[in-house]
Amino acid sequence: MKLIAFLRKYKKHIIALLLVFVLILVGKFISKVDFKELGNYLIQMPEMFVGVLVASFLAYTASTIAWKLILGEESKKLGFINLFMIKHVGEILTTFNPTGIIAGEGIKAVYLRKYDVDTRYSVSSIAMIRILLMVSGVFLMLISGVYLIAVKAGDSSKLLYVIITVVLTAVFSYFLMVYLLNPKLYLGKTVEYISKKKSWSFLTDKVISSAYEINKISSNFFMANKVRFIVAFLLCMLHWIFLAVEFYIIFNILGLNVSVIDSIAVQMGVILFITLGAVVPGQIGIEEYGNKVMFDAIGIQSNEVWFVATLMRRARLVFWLLVAGIFMLFISKTSNMKFKSPQ
Repeated sequence: MKLIAFLRKYKKHIIALLLVFVLILVGKFISKVDFKELGNYLIQMPEMFVGVLVASFLAYTASTIAWKLILGEESKKLGFINLFMIKHVGEILTTFNPTGIIAGEGIKAVYLRKYDVDTRYSVSSIAMIRILLMVSGVFLMLISGVYLIAVKAGDSSKLLYVIITVVLTAVFSYFLMVYLLNPKLYLGKTVEYISKKKSWSFLTDKVISSAYEINKISSNFFMANKVRFIVAFLLCMLHWIFLAVEFYIIFNILGLNVSVIDSIAVQMGVILFITLGAVVPGQIGIEEYGNKVMFDAIGIQSNEVWFVATLMRRARLVFWLLVAGIFMLFISKTSNMKFKSPQ
């Protein structure tokens, strides 16, 4: 408890120190860039940028379709395009707001209410799609880890440990899904149990009731739509793969012989760095350092390639940030601004 209190008290200072440390490392990489060679690479950026934008658009589309499947009949109240815009605004807020997922998922729920989507269904769908993205991402991370250790590095001595980790994570993921989707409503029961053991003021009767209700909706959906649920999971996995294609496009336009599985390994490794550095707004410096570490892991030592790839991914982020701003204006003008009480 003392550690948690310390972290809360000095959160801003810790973030600042982390940011300075990472930026020093990034600055060290930049200082070793051959700007003549970099100039040759930069000429190819327009073509590269178009490819990266297409890949990211396909990634966002895949995860939006997955969310639409989970949301079910309620998604008809706003249509696919509006759902895409709401999801995108929430994800961008998650990236740039230090409160992270809570802020991003919160704004999604707020916007869905503007389109008269039942709050119970919106919250349960938001939670389910986040879990599917997390589990599919972890699965790809494990596959990438096996590939990097056993295939890329050729170190078979650690293969047993990797396999054990994969199996344990798969078992954990399975029980997590059972816990959240079981008709016995374990989630609601857990919240109620905690409320009785802990004096937490936010765990009111209304919160407990909502937990049971959301748990019941999620369970009923899964029991009645198992095929749709599996398709949504595969689409979430496709989301990560399309993001990895961004790296694949960059590498191949720069003339590097890099496979899709290499690109997936890079993407999932970078996602791990981003997740660990989520407290830093925009993960400034964290993502750049993650890129460098993962490029080294697949055998790309060039600081010039790292610089171009980093610049391209940041340019893509800025582009989609501007798009999110346009989406916010559009949603505000076209949706019902009067909030209705939850059904």
